Amino acid sequence: MSSTPHYPEVVERLKDGQKLLDLGCCFGQEIRQLVSEGVPSSRLYGSDLRLDFIKLGYSLFLDKDTINASFIAADIFDPDSDLKQIDGQIDIVHASSFFHLFSWTQQLQMAKRVAKILRPRAGSLVMGRQGANVKPGEYARKSGGGSRYRHNGASWEEMWKQVGEETGTSWVVETEMGLNPREVEEVKRFGEDGVQWMKYLVRRE
Repeated sequence: MSSTPHYPEVVERLKDGQKLLDLGCCFGQEIRQLVSEGVPSSRLYGSDLRLDFIKLGYSLFLDKDTINASFIAADIFDPDSDLKQIDGQIDIVHASSFFHLFSWTQQLQMAKRVAKILRPRAGSLVMGRQGANVKPGEYARKSGGGSRYRHNGASWEEMWKQVGEETGTSWVVETEMGLNPREVEEVKRFGEDGVQWMKYLVRRE
């Protein structure tokens, strides 16, 4: 998150009292980064499917007794998960290496769920980084069956347009695709031609 051009805005908004959810937080390293910037941890939330990752985060950072962030073990696809407790209360959702794990249909479902978690007002943000492809489409998973949808900027914008149409909201989408020299090697693990990383910011109007 800290490598994005919008990071200073995020830190400023959080220091001013807004709240952030790190969706698919894994060990909660992004949350700890924000705390190191002076953001009160009580304004930070993390969610991951696996409670084990959250517990390992406490062990890794040795802060179980000092950090006041709220961590929620939850399935984004379960409408009755504990994420319900923060519906309409979050100002910024960070989701990196998360949407790209799923199909278009699943990503659309997730995006609408994220829209429900965010405060229903202009300026609410969704931001992150994910695997993308210059040729958007469904790509077969290497294992486990099914497919994952790889976006480019145009398809990501189109999906959020559909989110708006189905939820009565409106979103402005910014994307930046590319690879630095280190990432050229990193994306080879996807096993797909045309893969790049895409940074994105989606702002409610």
